[in-house]
Amino acid sequence: MPLFQHLRKPARTGRAVATLSISVIIAGCGGGGGQDGGTAAGSSALYQPQPVGSDSSINSSDSLQPPNTLTANDPAASAVPSSGAAKLLISEVATNYYSNDVAWFEIYNPGGTAVSLANYTLRSSYLDTGRNTVSLTPMTFGLPALIVAAGGHVVVAGRVYDNLQNNQQIVYVSNGNATPYWNANGSLELVYGGRTADFVRFGTSGAAPLTAAEWTGVNVTGLPSGPGEYGRSIVRLASSGMVDTNSARDWSLVNFATPAGKNDVAPGAVDSDGDGIPDSAKLYGGTYAGLDLYAMGARPGRRDLFIEIDYMNSADPGITPRREALQKLLDAFAEHNIAVHIDTGNLYSGSYDPAQFNLGGGNAVNYAPCIQLSAASAETSRNCTSFYIYKSQNFDVRRKFIFHYAIFGSSLNPNGSAGSSGVAELYGSDLIVSLGNYGLTTFPGAGLNLLVNLQASTLMHELGHNLGLHHGGDEDTNYKPNHYSVMNYMYQFAGLSDTPNSAFAAERYYLANNMKGKSYCNLVENSPCSSDFRISYSNGSSGDLDERNLVESANIGRGSVPGAYADWDNDGALSGYGMARNINPQMGSSLEVLHDFNEWGNLTFAFSRHFAGANTGDTLNMRARKMRANPMNHHARLKLAENPLPESLQSEIQRHRRGNHSRKSP
Repeated sequence: MPLFQHLRKPARTGRAVATLSISVIIAGCGGGGGQDGGTAAGSSALYQPQPVGSDSSINSSDSLQPPNTLTANDPAASAVPSSGAAKLLISEVATNYYSNDVAWFEIYNPGGTAVSLANYTLRSSYLDTGRNTVSLTPMTFGLPALIVAAGGHVVVAGRVYDNLQNNQQIVYVSNGNATPYWNANGSLELVYGGRTADFVRFGTSGAAPLTAAEWTGVNVTGLPSGPGEYGRSIVRLASSGMVDTNSARDWSLVNFATPAGKNDVAPGAVDSDGDGIPDSAKLYGGTYAGLDLYAMGARPGRRDLFIEIDYMNSADPGITPRREALQKLLDAFAEHNIAVHIDTGNLYSGSYDPAQFNLGGGNAVNYAPCIQLSAASAETSRNCTSFYIYKSQNFDVRRKFIFHYAIFGSSLNPNGSAGSSGVAELYGSDLIVSLGNYGLTTFPGAGLNLLVNLQASTLMHELGHNLGLHHGGDEDTNYKPNHYSVMNYMYQFAGLSDTPNSAFAAERYYLANNMKGKSYCNLVENSPCSSDFRISYSNGSSGDLDERNLVESANIGRGSVPGAYADWDNDGALSGYGMARNINPQMGSSLEVLHDFNEWGNLTFAFSRHFAGANTGDTLNMRARKMRANPMNHHARLKLAENPLPESLQSEIQRHRRGNHSRKSP
């Protein structure tokens, strides 16, 4: 059964003294320790966050510190800008809503000299996680020793979880229990030498800069703030020269945030195909946060899906992505006019080459026997490494709102043993494929086919969770014979037949229920031991199967050629009457009406936001409206961990290692 982890509580609305209304939802909030900032006028009570514990480290993290992680004694951190270069600008402020999400803004260095961020402090509206209050009265936050290159960008974000690591593109800050926070209303101020270097105020905030001349006129209009408003921001537009007049005129609301990169998406930019990418970034010469998505393969008029895959350094073939497996995924989506672009770095090409899965980002990462999708140390098992340590080390922040991020790792088990095939966020962007220690092999024939096909099916299955799919399509009921999808455990590893109306249509049902001597390698059509293995999501065309009145001639619900039927009662003959039978006993003993679901028509591509009112897969799937991910928040709100490989499949893997299937037993 899937493992569900709900990490969010219902919203509570409070009213501040200054008539500020705040509506937030709490997910397991990264609480505190240290000094709190007090409760000032203009604060409102919030729902009690869930504590995440006090453990501040992961057992194996010491060996996984990225080379660009900032430390107090970093030689580069001691550099001090020249006296004429002490002018950084606040260049982008992202929308925010949930109180435990990572509120973030961007800093830009417009000068010709590198500037040390440590010479500045931040004054910001904030969340006090100890008192559970939001205050518009600014709190001071120290900034870490990071050198911002001339013309460079850096993101500053609230340290909500302890596995969030600083790097050259993003730093996380807090002051005791306080973290920078805003919703529709708030303010941000960079202070240098006791004077205001830059300031912005929005919504109903009445905060004033230390240097009065640094803000004139009215506030910037309140930021959009709601569960569907993530992924937007107010920016100084690059096309306007990053103008700085100390007023609201400097700022424009854009529909696509561009963290750590050029603010190159115009106000009003649209996403006509609903894949989360602005149309302008799919045109020749267009960019998104400075990224050339057109060169990576994005095109207008179709949906594009980007995935960066990092993989652990290991001799285990199950952990290194196979080119053939990646191509199977691409082919499955291409049948539905969806272009998938995968980046495994130099694994298959030493230079940039989209056709060879090199978009300049993916790479091998340090091996860890156990990896878990957890942002807080208290949620990470002993001897396991957080997925988000790897992501902090290896993932370009500019990609956060566009790319899914996958790691091919060894195991999710603390002891490193073979176990769950993977885990993924639901409606998110993060996933793990964990096929280590199963004995998968590159030996030609069935052994290699099993390796390729299990990688392909597991990757597509976990990606499906990111795209909003459950094991039953729109529900969690698994093993439905008429749900013809890689999301269904009945078909994930066994694959799909080319003829779901034939006499072979029900053989995956027989396999899942130990009937008729079926094994993974003796399936008649598209066995995972063959090169014809087929994966797909469901198009929803199957008829219902009523377990209280099953008709065998209806087959698995997708029609039936003459003589074909599903032998639900396993008596070897076509029954001419309706029968009551539990055909997915893995889900319990109750008899239900099993239904299919049009998954291809209900994929949620835009994981960074909810597009209200757009006629896309996101709005068709009403479940998607209940959960939106903030890609800047390294915390999986709802994650689904898979079962281990079936024992019968494990036996097939062992049987086909180095051709063992051809050897006779003594």
